[in-house]
Amino acid sequence: MSRLNECYAVTPAHVIGDGFFATLVGGSSARPRGEADLLQRFGYDLAVLRVTGAVTDGCDFDLGALSSLDRVLSTAGNGQIVSVNSDGSLSRRDVRVSDVGLLYLRVSPVGPESQLYKGLSGSLLVLDNAPAGILMSVDPQSEEGKVLRFDRALETVRPFFGMATGSLETPTTSPDGADASEGNLAVTVDSWSSPALSAEYRVSNLIDKNDSGTVWLAEPHGFPIEVVVDLKGDRVHAIDRVVLIGDGVVPPERLPRDFELLVSSREDGGWMPVVTRTYFISDGSREVAFAPVRARKVMLRIYSHWGDETGVGLAGLVIPVR
Repeated sequence: MSRLNECYAVTPAHVIGDGFFATLVGGSSARPRGEADLLQRFGYDLAVLRVTGAVTDGCDFDLGALSSLDRVLSTAGNGQIVSVNSDGSLSRRDVRVSDVGLLYLRVSPVGPESQLYKGLSGSLLVLDNAPAGILMSVDPQSEEGKVLRFDRALETVRPFFGMATGSLETPTTSPDGADASEGNLAVTVDSWSSPALSAEYRVSNLIDKNDSGTVWLAEPHGFPIEVVVDLKGDRVHAIDRVVLIGDGVVPPERLPRDFELLVSSREDGGWMPVVTRTYFISDGSREVAFAPVRARKVMLRIYSHWGDETGVGLAGLVIPVR
C-alpha cells in the first residue's frame, strides 16, 4: 500500500520472524521483484515494511482509504483467499465466511481444492473484489482460517504514520550528500517557526558550509515546523532537487518523518507546494527530485518526527546548482 509516494508492505509479524529484511515478488504477469526493510512490529501480530524495487509499480492501495467492511460483510458470504506464490503466480482458494467478529473473521474452505494450511499466512481475503482481511493462521484440525479484518489492520498501523485511526517514486539517497554543500544555492536562513534547543543546535547549522559536524535541532512542538531559506544572489533560480542530510542527528528518532517542500519566486509569500515525502531513519541523506521550478526561497515544512520528544532536526539542507 502507498502513502506520500512511498510503498509499504503489511504482513503478519510471524512471517518476518526475527528478521529485518525481506525479498518480495509481485503477483502479476511481469513477476516484479522488490526488497523490504522492517520498520516496526505491531499488536495483532502485524509488521510494516518499507518497499523498494519494481514491485512498487503495483503499490496502488492508498493507506488513507479507510472504510468499514460492515456493508460488504452483510451481503457477501463467500470470497477467496488470494496468495502470491514464490514464482509470482497467483493461487485463489474459495472460502465461506463462517463467523464475523469485531477483530477477526473465520473462513472455511469450499471444496477439497481450496484447502487451507499452515504457510498461507499473509494471504488476502477478498470479498466482492475488495480486500477484506489478512489470513493470520489456520487451524490444522478444522482447516478453518483466522483472518484479521482489513479495516482493523489499517486502524492498527495508521498511527505509526501520524494518521488518525479510523504512480509511485522510489526514494533515492545521495551517498555524497554530506559533501553536497559545494555549490549549495541555499545561503541564509530567512525564518523559522520553532526555536532551537540551544545555541549549539541553531538553525543556521542547516546550511553551515564550514562545519559539517553541526546539526540543527528544534523544539518538537507545534507541528508543522517551518524553515525558509534564501537562495544565492537574492534572485530567482531554476531548481529541480533538494538534499536533506540526516547524518549526525542522534538519536535517529529525532529525524523528520513526513515533510513537504514549497517554493516562492517572490520576496514575500506566494508559496507553491512542490512535493511531499517521508524521510526514513535509515537514510543518511535524502535527495528529493522534482520537475524544475523557479524559486527565490525554499521552505521545508516538517509534519512529524520518528518519536523522540526532545527534538527534531537535520544536519544539512542542500539545494544543488543545476
